[in-house]
Amino acid sequence: MAVRFAPLDDDDPTRVAGYDLRARLGAGGMGRVYLAFSPGGRALAVKVVRPDYAQDEEFRRRFRKEIDAAQRVQGLYTAPVVDADSKAKLPWLATAYVPGPSLHQAVTEHGPLPLPTVFRLLAGVAEGLTAIHACDLIHRDLKPANILLAEDGPRVIDFGIAHAADATTITSTHVRVGTPAFMAPEQIRGRSATPATDVFALGNLAVFAATGRTAFGEGNPDALFYRILNEPPELDDCPPALRAAVKRCLARDPKKRPAVSELMAYARKQTAGETLSVAGSWLPEAVATSLTGYDTKPYVPPPKTRKTHTGTTATATTERNTKAARTTGAKPPAGGGGSSSGGALAVIGLLALVAFLVIGPDKVVGAIDAQLKGSPSPSPTYALPSYPSSPGPDATTGTGLTSGSATDNSDNGSSGSGSGTSVSEPTVEETPNGCERGNQVIRSNLDTYGKANAASLSSLAANLDAAANDAGDSGVASAIRDLAHDARALSDATSQFEAAINRQDTSQAEVYKNAFQAAQQEWKDDAETYKSVCS
Repeated sequence: MAVRFAPLDDDDPTRVAGYDLRARLGAGGMGRVYLAFSPGGRALAVKVVRPDYAQDEEFRRRFRKEIDAAQRVQGLYTAPVVDADSKAKLPWLATAYVPGPSLHQAVTEHGPLPLPTVFRLLAGVAEGLTAIHACDLIHRDLKPANILLAEDGPRVIDFGIAHAADATTITSTHVRVGTPAFMAPEQIRGRSATPATDVFALGNLAVFAATGRTAFGEGNPDALFYRILNEPPELDDCPPALRAAVKRCLARDPKKRPAVSELMAYARKQTAGETLSVAGSWLPEAVATSLTGYDTKPYVPPPKTRKTHTGTTATATTERNTKAARTTGAKPPAGGGGSSSGGALAVIGLLALVAFLVIGPDKVVGAIDAQLKGSPSPSPTYALPSYPSSPGPDATTGTGLTSGSATDNSDNGSSGSGSGTSVSEPTVEETPNGCERGNQVIRSNLDTYGKANAASLSSLAANLDAAANDAGDSGVASAIRDLAHDARALSDATSQFEAAINRQDTSQAEVYKNAFQAAQQEWKDDAETYKSVCS
């Protein structure tokens, strides 16, 4: 049995953007693929592009364009693109991890698939292509390695990515992008790809699944190209019920190939009366049994630890216990007195604003979730409701920040008098180096964006990262950076939740709602740490 997860090599990165890489899943012509986890704990496949592609500006332009389109693809038989960065030193993209072998692995290890499985594969991949083509994307490299077999059906991966490499300097010297045995005649001739190009590959894919070989054989690419352009496909050992459909798919003239919708209908007709309701039942027993080898539980990251301002590590539980000890009689931080307590109060006041930023998306999640349950077709352009800039109750401390709620703090320059929710920022002398900047970032983002949404949370994360880089105290920098990570996780979960609502995918909406709530709890825990290092 093939190795499912390989350990990272010395030349592998250990982190890409906000994702810690846990293992290597594989490598292809354009880069390596790694196992990672979202902040909410969902497994991801992160593909990092090869350095030679990264140096080509035309590739980056195409990559950005294709990823923008790919992120719109939402189909039951595709692995959605959840994040990407075309401007990184090494461009990368992250898709949902699919716990199952590729079609190539399954056939290589266990032999050709039974005909009912092949028809289910054909129907699922055709449906996946329908979603891809609906977003004006062409896969261009549909092959057994780009089809993953999950217990509830196949998944199409890497859609649109091959197009990003079409016009690079790497491919300009007569190097064709694609897998020779699965390339359509028009690709070989250098003509534009169309949905019919993917249909040609799908027919060849079905032949491979049913027979263990391709319709035009293997070997030297030039010899393969000659056979594809000039000879009929070899279909003698292809089951008759499948042969008629794939023969049409493999027509040299793209206009003579069937539409993916026609293929999907034909394949479903062949499996009428059967169901995928039993997990794994669509796969032969040997392949279904192998799915346990793709379980990611052993690679789930351990609970996050955080640096305190003394340089030691502590879990969120320890930090909460420390806070409780202070409130039940423990000594205040060194340099206490009226000035220190006033500075702490000012920080708590500002954290009320921080908590409000988190409360906003939570209300949005609840409101849209309720609307989804009450309406079968929510508007795809549902606008997030705005919230007033004045904060509500502090979700961290349970206290409100309103006019007159604070005592006179003239020792530290802050005042509870006046109107609204104005709170003076703590002075540099009262907080470790970096706290004042962190407070300013939090306040300015609230003042600027007024309502909490994915964009404002993402901006907050970027500004907190900058504040952490400027902090002179390592403990403060670590605390601010943790808040930045949490804000980014909240932004991602909010964005994905909205996308799931717009496509009426209740199961995915629930997944991202749970991810949001997990990230929200992380924020609250990290807010306690930030408060402790800055008080």
